[in-house]
Amino acid sequence: MKGKAEPRPNAGDRVAFDVESLLPSGEGACGRTRIAGAFPGERVVARIDHVGQHATFATTVDVERGRPGRRAPPCLRHVDTKEGRCTGCALMALEESDQRTVLREMLLAQHGLEVSEVVAAPESLGYRWSAKRVAFGGPGKLRLGSFMRGTNRPADMTGCLVDHPLIAAAADELAEGARDLGIAAHDEERKRLGLRAVWLRTNGTQVLATLVTSEANGDELTRLSPRLTRCHGLALSFYRDGGNVLRGAEATVLRGIEELDVNGTTIGPLGFLQPNPKVAEQMYDDLIDGIGGGRIFDLYAGAGATTRRLRAVASEVVPCESHPEAARSLGVDAETAEALLVRQTDAVDGVIANPPRKGLGAAVTGELLRLRPARIHVMACGPAGLAKDIGALTEGYRLESVRAYDTLPQTPHVELIAKLVRIEDAAPR
Repeated sequence: MKGKAEPRPNAGDRVAFDVESLLPSGEGACGRTRIAGAFPGERVVARIDHVGQHATFATTVDVERGRPGRRAPPCLRHVDTKEGRCTGCALMALEESDQRTVLREMLLAQHGLEVSEVVAAPESLGYRWSAKRVAFGGPGKLRLGSFMRGTNRPADMTGCLVDHPLIAAAADELAEGARDLGIAAHDEERKRLGLRAVWLRTNGTQVLATLVTSEANGDELTRLSPRLTRCHGLALSFYRDGGNVLRGAEATVLRGIEELDVNGTTIGPLGFLQPNPKVAEQMYDDLIDGIGGGRIFDLYAGAGATTRRLRAVASEVVPCESHPEAARSLGVDAETAEALLVRQTDAVDGVIANPPRKGLGAAVTGELLRLRPARIHVMACGPAGLAKDIGALTEGYRLESVRAYDTLPQTPHVELIAKLVRIEDAAPR
């Protein structure tokens, strides 16, 4: 579609597009149209799904000219959108090397972040050691899955290929057991209490599952426990409120192991575990490389993977984590990064940060400019947030390097490590 004179399409129309770029969501873009299943340089025929005020949404139905790296997706669910089945990972129709090519191009085009390569993961399937499955369905019909791209409609993820086989098997067994017992999922519209979500984590040999429920007594889920032979530990977390937060503040262990040891880091029922620990270990090493010694702050420290590394090279490490369970494992009080920084008066030699997707934000970057550590190293899961943070810090820092990692192959998700050095300490360009 080219030129203003062409009429706007209607839902259901089939239109040919020359795809211009990849969006951060994994959709192809042509003008204001977002096309699922299409990639830069391709010409596709797509069905118009929705015409919005600011964007048109479409789904590829035929590829007239594909990229050389296009392939048949290894997961057949990727092409089957009927009956609430998973629509698959957004980049699965490309060979992995081509996935990384379009991701590198996307980082530059969409966020202005230039990287020489996107570092490949050791495994492209079965790599995910941590997964959150949303529960949906009434008594006897419960399913576990995720939301279809761009919608609030849930999709069954039975037999997921990117999850570690132990996690996939545990999730499938759990869903089957819940159906047999007539357990229902939480449904806000129907005001029905029940299972909200399941968190599954593994260390490669054991599985720790946390059931998140809106039903305060949890009796139904306690009855489910003996059926879950593939879960080595089972915990229950209560969360009644609405929204997208799918865990409570505390968890009660129902049986079995209470925590996992993952590469020397202890993960409890509500603790954070990088979905791809093999890549994460490489990123953590990269993150602290060059930070130096002295007094180092470890912001958003999580379960302590970076804190442990920093203590081997720094004279003083100050970890900061706001989630109570993770903070306890670090031996500190739960505290936000903003609160920690604002009360600092002594000098800081370096800062490591692993913020949420939205990035550090104005409050944290402002405090970092006040404290002026020699180096700031950031591990970011949100390129947009990272780009904004880098821009905010340019007043006092020069960007030394940015590296990208293909943390979740088959998806548009990348993790980045940016290293910034105080301007007066930076080597001349």
